[in-house]
Amino acid sequence: MMKKITGAAILTTAVLLSFNNAFAGDEGLPADQVISAIRAAVAANPGNIHEVEVEQKQGKLIVEVKIIDANGKKAKVKIDSEKNTVIQ
Repeated sequence: MMKKITGAAILTTAVLLSFNNAFAGDEGLPADQVISAIRAAVAANPGNIHEVEVEQKQGKLIVEVKIIDANGKKAKVKIDSEKNTVIQ
């Protein structure tokens, strides 16, 4: 059941981010890169996705994923979109 929910959350998030990035300027990420970043964040910090944001910092596109774990603890994981690695 959790795989279905997580999959649906990733797909929904990717669609929403694509829509939001259309209005954020010329920068943005393809949906497959956003999904890869979400997977990297959840691998580093398992839980449910609460929010995803793509932002530009120092010329790099960073994917910030907010996750809530099974105990209700909130975590913010930042992913370097080029390397698909955890920054924070």
